[in-house]
Amino acid sequence: AALMLFGPGEQVGPALGDLLSGKAAPAGRLPISLPKVGEKRFTQAQYPGQCPPPKTWCPKMTANFSEGVLIGYRWNDAKDIPSAFPFGFGLAYTDFKLQGFEVKCKDDFPLITFEVANVGGRDGAAVPQLYVGFPSLKPAVRQLRGFQKVEIPKGEKAPVAFRLSKPDWSFFDEAEQRWTSAGELGEKITVSIGTSSADLVWHHTLPKECTREKDAIEIVA
Repeated sequence: AALMLFGPGEQVGPALGDLLSGKAAPAGRLPISLPKVGEKRFTQAQYPGQCPPPKTWCPKMTANFSEGVLIGYRWNDAKDIPSAFPFGFGLAYTDFKLQGFEVKCKDDFPLITFEVANVGGRDGAAVPQLYVGFPSLKPAVRQLRGFQKVEIPKGEKAPVAFRLSKPDWSFFDEAEQRWTSAGELGEKITVSIGTSSADLVWHHTLPKECTREKDAIEIVA
């Protein structure tokens, strides 16, 4: 295991001591994807850049940022290349189980409910994450649309709910120069829930009746 501290501040010493001794428990999740050794994410043209031929190195190289939307975990998903530690990943001093998933249409939009059970021997914080995917999102496979941190005592359960709406399955259509809804196009909209971008334990296609056109977006606890 590894303990990563992002900008911990002047109290890093006591905080680290509490984490290592077990007085406190890790509860953060990675905001980035950490690559495996040897990962070939960038071309030479993308990074560090290129020089006018025949040079291969010069003080003012030109980098071509051609990756588009395939940044971070979106690149890993699209290329089917796993990270060493994926976006959203994080360990605790206990274990959690996501269970009892249900989808209901509430006010014509999907309400997804489930439980997170602390099945380990310590109190801890779980961070379930919700991702949405649809064909017009390509080349990306799915994108994060919600997450919640829930503190759960050992042996207990906590309810979690996500309410989704039109912005969660919309994309910018460059040809039409406007935002377009995958629901409007009749596309299959898939919701995935898990504990990181790579550890997804539940996938579900939203019912058509849950993707009618309204503009509100809300995430409820």
